[in-house]
Amino acid sequence: MVLHPLAPEALARLAAKAGGVEALLSRKSPKYKEYAGRVTTPDDWLTFMAEEPRLIRRPLLERDTDVLIGFDPDEWQRRLL
Repeated sequence: MVLHPLAPEALARLAAKAGGVEALLSRKSPKYKEYAGRVTTPDDWLTFMAEEPRLIRRPLLERDTDVLIGFDPDEWQRRLL
């Protein structure tokens, strides 16, 4: 299976559904500190997440107008069933 990184535009669409760029951002990523010092706008994060997908919280599931980010079993069950 070949995985293709998400483009900044796709990440922006997901962020809009999720309530903002911060919802997509994985602060636990080993790369977070490296990139954090270079950010001046939320769009910077979108560009960096496209370059370095490990900055994106996972799992990430897009469904219609909803996005589920990070694994919370209770939340996923409530929203998916």
